[in-house]
Amino acid sequence: MDPAIKKKSLRLFTYGLYVVTARAGEDTGAFTANWLVQSSFEPPMLAIAVEQDAHSLGVLRAAGAFAVHALPSGSREFAGAFGRAYAKVGDKLAGHTTTPGSTGAPLLSDDALAAVECRIMTETPSGDHVLFLAEVVDAHFWREGAPLTMAEAGFRYSG
Repeated sequence: MDPAIKKKSLRLFTYGLYVVTARAGEDTGAFTANWLVQSSFEPPMLAIAVEQDAHSLGVLRAAGAFAVHALPSGSREFAGAFGRAYAKVGDKLAGHTTTPGSTGAPLLSDDALAAVECRIMTETPSGDHVLFLAEVVDAHFWREGAPLTMAEAGFRYSG
C-alpha cells in the first residue's frame, strides 16, 4: 500500500471534533477526540477510539464513564488545547469551569454546545488505540450552533 495514497484517502472520511472528559477520584482525563460514532439507537450507544498511551485511558477505565462534548464551530484553539499530551501540560481541565455530570464526568457547559454522558460497556484493542463501546446515559444541551469538524479545524489525525 502506498502510504501517501492511504493518508490522502483516509483524510476524506469526515469527522467531528469533540472533547472527552472523565473523573476517577481526584484524577481527571480530558482529550480531543475525532474517532467517534453513534453505534446503536436502542439503547443509544457510542463507539470511541482512545490512544493506548494516553493518560485519559486509565482514567476512563477507572471511572467506567465519560462525557463527550460537541464543540461550537470556531473553537479550534479550545479543541487543540485538549489535544496536547498530559505529560507536557498536566491537568487539561485546570482553568476551565466544569460541573460534575450524573456519571461524575466533568461537564464543560460554558464551552460546548451539548454533551452526552456514557457508561462504558466493553472495550477491545484496536491497533494503537483502544475501542470503547459505551451506552449514553445522560444528555445535556446548552445552546444552538454548528459543531466543530476536523475539516474546519484543519487538524490531521488519520493516516
